[in-house]
Amino acid sequence: MSELALDQPLTALTVGDLKKILKELIEELRQQEVYIDQEGYLVFASEAAYANYLDKQEGKLPSGVRAYFIDEQGYKAFYSDWVPTPEYEKELEKIRKEPTVEAEVVWRRLRKLG
Repeated sequence: MSELALDQPLTALTVGDLKKILKELIEELRQQEVYIDQEGYLVFASEAAYANYLDKQEGKLPSGVRAYFIDEQGYKAFYSDWVPTPEYEKELEKIRKEPTVEAEVVWRRLRKLG
């Protein structure tokens, strides 16, 4: 990509140029361990740094901490406070124990139907 001038119109950008700019921006953000965004949230460059910070916040749930991390696609991401109820946990455990069918078997059956 040739160097872009600040006064260059956006219509002169190719999709490739835009993709490269976004990748460079995400990489630049990842190299900064943490910064504060315009709304006062701590922004971590990696999930590991975010998780490490949450571990140090004893007694606080993720929703009580003004922080998030930037995921691989460049989106804001954060952990949820949701914890399954004992009843739902039992239901999940029951589902996990159910026998599974390999994907190839399912595809063969579906091909026969179609």
